[in-house]
Amino acid sequence: MNGFFDKDLGNVIVKKNSRAKKMIVRRKSNQIQITVPNSLSKREILKHFEKLKPQILALPATEVVKITEQSKIKTFTFDATISRKSINSDKLSLSLKDKALTIDVPSHYNITAKNVQSAIRRLFIHALRLEAKRVLPGKVIFFAKKWNLNVAEIKINSSKGRWGSCSNKKNINLSLFLMMLPEYLIDYVVLHELAHTIELNHSKKFWELLDVFCDGKAAKLNQESKNWKCDYLSYLKQ
Repeated sequence: MNGFFDKDLGNVIVKKNSRAKKMIVRRKSNQIQITVPNSLSKREILKHFEKLKPQILALPATEVVKITEQSKIKTFTFDATISRKSINSDKLSLSLKDKALTIDVPSHYNITAKNVQSAIRRLFIHALRLEAKRVLPGKVIFFAKKWNLNVAEIKINSSKGRWGSCSNKKNINLSLFLMMLPEYLIDYVVLHELAHTIELNHSKKFWELLDVFCDGKAAKLNQESKNWKCDYLSYLKQ
């Protein structure tokens, strides 16, 4: 079940998550997104949804953030701006040089139009992917050597729900969206996944090990990484 339509709330997107223990609801500008445990059937999802519906109706819609000429966006490795210099071109273009990303939107385009915003987002994510592939594997290797840990493969993905993951084969996956975090939180996520090469679950031993890696700040950094928000991060994950 990927979703359904509700007459009062419109489109409802359903995402199943093996780590979810209960239904989590988020209201966006044009849809409702619910995350549910894998074990819930379609009937159970609808039943829980109807129970929560009065609360969902009371949730404020998240304002849609758009990237314009006034936007100044900082990432770990570059600052991004929008240019409107092109006059005759019919394509958006990207330049990433000297820690600066410039996305040029032809001046005759309506920059707030949905299709233009989607194109800007795709280019921005492309730049994040390039930088993530350049920077993140090196961080994993650095910390793995520091703590004498073994890693099989390091991959960059576009996960919107998880910063990273580690398999039982010691393959580490990291989300390109990590590049929107400050460096100390990026390092924490890398160390978190490296700790999973020793302890696959979130047991007491896992947190004790991660605390060693993080100078006793594992719990604090974990909360920060879970709660990290910025307008443009939400925009890019749409």
